[in-house]
Amino acid sequence: MSDIDGLLREYEGLCDGAENARRLALWQTGDCGLRGETQWHGVPRFTAEQGRPMPVTAECLEKMWEKVLGMDIRRFYTDPDYFLEFFLKYKMLKFRRFHDDTPLTREIPVCFGVTHEAGILGQKVLFMPGEEPQFGKDPIVDEDSILPKTIDFSGNEYLAMAKRYHERVKELAGKAFHVIFPQWYRGPQGVALYIRGFQNFSIDMYVNEGFARRLLRYVTDAERQFAAWRQDYTGDPIARADLFNDDIPLMSPESYESFFLPYEQEVSDLHGGVWYWHSCGDITKHVPQVSRLTGIALLDFGVTMEDKEAGVRGLPASGGKAPAIEFRVMAKPHIQEAAEAEQKEYVRGIIRACRAHGVARYVIRSSGMSILLGGEPDLQKLARWVDLVREVQAEKDIA
Repeated sequence: MSDIDGLLREYEGLCDGAENARRLALWQTGDCGLRGETQWHGVPRFTAEQGRPMPVTAECLEKMWEKVLGMDIRRFYTDPDYFLEFFLKYKMLKFRRFHDDTPLTREIPVCFGVTHEAGILGQKVLFMPGEEPQFGKDPIVDEDSILPKTIDFSGNEYLAMAKRYHERVKELAGKAFHVIFPQWYRGPQGVALYIRGFQNFSIDMYVNEGFARRLLRYVTDAERQFAAWRQDYTGDPIARADLFNDDIPLMSPESYESFFLPYEQEVSDLHGGVWYWHSCGDITKHVPQVSRLTGIALLDFGVTMEDKEAGVRGLPASGGKAPAIEFRVMAKPHIQEAAEAEQKEYVRGIIRACRAHGVARYVIRSSGMSILLGGEPDLQKLARWVDLVREVQAEKDIA
């Protein structure tokens, strides 16, 4: 049986230490870097022109903690006591093992992964051994569905589960911590795909455009209503949104601009901006269109954008108003399987692109690391990668 109180005291000790103060000082304040999910996404406080190296962050997939810490992933999402125990354990392990710039905070975000928004709207959510929460196979809407204009969240079965889980974590953590109720962080396209089905919705856009737009209207209105409900339930004010858009590359840049950008702008306007616009998919061709969304603080150049400079070339020349960029480096090819010289050259390429195209604020981040070398050797490679990035940043002759 774990000692939650002891883990909380240990965690708070690290939060209050000098090393964490150093890390926290690198980031803008006002919006929490831990939000819709349990990984840090922050905006640097300073710019590259000020002569300081940009922050470096290192993350792992939860599969890593299954191997290294013996964490049961299914139980992590279904047992709030177990969640808090392993959230604290892996956050402290990362803090001590990686000499990166990821800080610890007293925020604890409750998160049920990609299923959250669709689960609220009635999609079946499955908690399976060894897996993050999964969707049921069957879509829950079709062209004949009546899509309500108002949604009653009070009797929502999914939210009832989330509320019980959240309240238990709050009880365990105590008043020193802010336990964050799950946020709506999937973009309109993602939610539409998840409740209609990928193939169905993709076809709708071409053969049943009216229904596709009606569905996007429905999920955007649902997000707006959820934001108001969540504010009333938690007492937390409506903050800047996150927009997770893993599936944007399924659509052309023109389709993104026509179908999804207007609804994303509505979300941004409601929330006073977008803190983090994210896509695991390669958005290289979409960067000019995504950049037309006003209010983005941090824009993700994700793991499948192999050529980061090509993405940078798509950014508008907007000077100090441009969003910060999170350059996520895919761990498997560029860390776990790569020689040190290859790892360093890939990072040099990112820095060269930023200097050549005037990217003022950015983060270099490892992402997507799962078990490849056995667990501990993977963590050793990641810790070494952080040191290699520091070495590259100290070089004087990066052209």
